[in-house]
Amino acid sequence: MDKIKKEHLLAAIKEIRDNPLLRKGRASSTYDLIYDGKDYPPKLVISIANRYATGQELDPNIFTGGIDTPAFQLLEKEGFKIIKKDSVN
Repeated sequence: MDKIKKEHLLAAIKEIRDNPLLRKGRASSTYDLIYDGKDYPPKLVISIANRYATGQELDPNIFTGGIDTPAFQLLEKEGFKIIKKDSVN
């Protein structure tokens, strides 16, 4: 995950946006990454971004998401906004 840069994250977001089927089974239960007015599953973005950075997609079961985790710190450091999903939904 340490090789992921903003351009890799943006490429992952574009891939998810252009291929809605990628989200099937990979929705986030608690948090959304907000970019350009749309929401994305943060761990899916990181998993795919790692493929752009290293050639290997990360298994979402080998890293954690959430406040103060390295995954979310990476997203915030690169300027992305993460919000907690509305508990009413």
